[in-house]
Amino acid sequence: MDEFDYKELGLKCGLEIHQQLNSETKLFCRCPNELQGTREPDFILRREMRPVLGEMGTYDKAMLTEYEKDLDIIYECYNDVICTYEIDETPPFMCNIEARKIAIKIGLLLNSNIIKEMHVCRKNYLDGSVPCGFQRTMILAKDGYVELENGKKIGIDILCLEEDAARRTETEKKEKTNFFRLDRLGIPLVEVTTKPDINDPDECRECAERLGLLLWSTNVKKVLGSIRQDINVSIKKGTRIEIKGVQKLDWIPLLINHEISRQYNLIQIKEQLTQKDLNKQESIGEIKDISNQLKETSCKFIAKGIKSGKKLYGLNIRGFNKIFGKELMENYRFGTEVSSKVKSISGLKGLIHSDENLKEYGFSEKDIGIIKNTLNVKKEDCFVLLLGKETEINKALHVIENRVKYAFEGVPPETRKALENGNTEFLRELHGGARLYPDTDSQPIINKDQEIQEITTHLPDYPWKIIKKYSTKFETEERVIKELIFSGYLELFETLLEYYPDNPTLIITSLLETATALRRDGKQIENITDEDYIEIFSLLKSKEIGKEAVEDLMVGKADNPELTIEAIKDNLNLESISKDELNDIINSIIDKNFNLLKEQKMRAMGPLMGDAMKQVRGKIDGAIVSKALKNALLEKIKELN
Repeated sequence: MDEFDYKELGLKCGLEIHQQLNSETKLFCRCPNELQGTREPDFILRREMRPVLGEMGTYDKAMLTEYEKDLDIIYECYNDVICTYEIDETPPFMCNIEARKIAIKIGLLLNSNIIKEMHVCRKNYLDGSVPCGFQRTMILAKDGYVELENGKKIGIDILCLEEDAARRTETEKKEKTNFFRLDRLGIPLVEVTTKPDINDPDECRECAERLGLLLWSTNVKKVLGSIRQDINVSIKKGTRIEIKGVQKLDWIPLLINHEISRQYNLIQIKEQLTQKDLNKQESIGEIKDISNQLKETSCKFIAKGIKSGKKLYGLNIRGFNKIFGKELMENYRFGTEVSSKVKSISGLKGLIHSDENLKEYGFSEKDIGIIKNTLNVKKEDCFVLLLGKETEINKALHVIENRVKYAFEGVPPETRKALENGNTEFLRELHGGARLYPDTDSQPIINKDQEIQEITTHLPDYPWKIIKKYSTKFETEERVIKELIFSGYLELFETLLEYYPDNPTLIITSLLETATALRRDGKQIENITDEDYIEIFSLLKSKEIGKEAVEDLMVGKADNPELTIEAIKDNLNLESISKDELNDIINSIIDKNFNLLKEQKMRAMGPLMGDAMKQVRGKIDGAIVSKALKNALLEKIKELN
């Protein structure tokens, strides 16, 4: 399907937005709320994870899937930003009051009902991202809404205050080991979950943008990676799919459209199998080791693999001819769907199936005949080949069998990872309620009416109102004001306007375009503090520098963070010059270029302006130089005539 009728398909989308809060310390301990970058850890811990029964006496399916991966976990630790709480040796401290107040403000801006008595719960994770095997979380607000530009209200289901997980640094596939750094673990986080009120991909993008703008109008971390967004997508006859790791707003419509395509085509497969009157239990044929039969195969990598001790197994899937080759979304087939799940759970990379062009792998007609005869493959069947270690293959065959059987049900509920091309891949089974239960180490937390009322009186304006107001006031596009917000510069912009109200455009350009260009050039822009920007624009206001000096001072501070702006100004020889001194410089330049002036007259303005700016750059405003040079040239031309 190239174009979708979203209403006809019954599209429903919801968002989960995770945003780190900018409190001084972590949520359940008093360690500093900061990351350590690429600094080497002070020590490491090794852990293994196992599933536990939930409150209902059942295991969460997603936890069991993670357990099947049989991974070792290594935690990289730091003495100065973690304590015994992060490594699960100490119960939680009292909940961070500062973080809780920030979260209440967000809840109020989302028009939500604040929960008066919060209860801390444990949410099980078995991927290793939390050493204790669970994340502490609590519902802080419910039943709010965010309003879109057209007036539609998207319901906010819940707002949770919780601790962030550890950050994954690398995975060693051969050793089946995941590495996590514990500096991020415990950083306060809000999770905003909308109701499935979104019925259009562009509407979903707008809602995500508005939620992001709203969050960034409060005291949250305004750095790359501090906000993360997930999408829940379903259509009629399909099921809820959670797409994680949506890094950019512009990915959202493409990801949703591709997921619609995937679900629609999986439903088509289900209907196709129903029409064939196939039995899902009988669809799985006998699994056979065909290593001996294919050891002389003309497929080089198969022959090499068998010779090295690997096994080649074959599985016939009855009635699945052309189903593994069916495209679900762009450059993604049912065979890809099965293969990515096999890789995620068993670690086995890739599988071969008969809906592919087997000759491209190097198989001869004789090889294909042997495979079909050995596996008893009929015309309406599809066979699958797996090459690897026996333990990997056994786990992979179990995954294939379950995924093939679920094709008779339609769309399996999953959590999938967003890819940059708009496709997704299997991450884990969709978590259920079986993993959530009360935290026996924590007391109830009370949000007092007086406290809520105090926060209510200091709520900021909604950012979309600020965007419209500022874009009109400063005669700039709305996207520029949005960029100021998403860059974390809006508050600084407002402060700088107090010091230098003459040219708002120059402030915006410096904070956005100049800073971005310098960062691309490898300059450490984060070395420039808010106080440095204030000093730069104060110098500009007092005419001690020209506007051309702003970039030079920014470069100087980025390269030399230990120096003050005044010291950098002195090093650059940026002492301001008087108009008399400027006129002397201009007259000297004209005298040196008298022949050029005689030939080109006012056309000489361009090259002479370049010469003048080389001498006075940063010392006086370029507009003043241009005006003075123009007047001087007109006088000289009069004399020539």
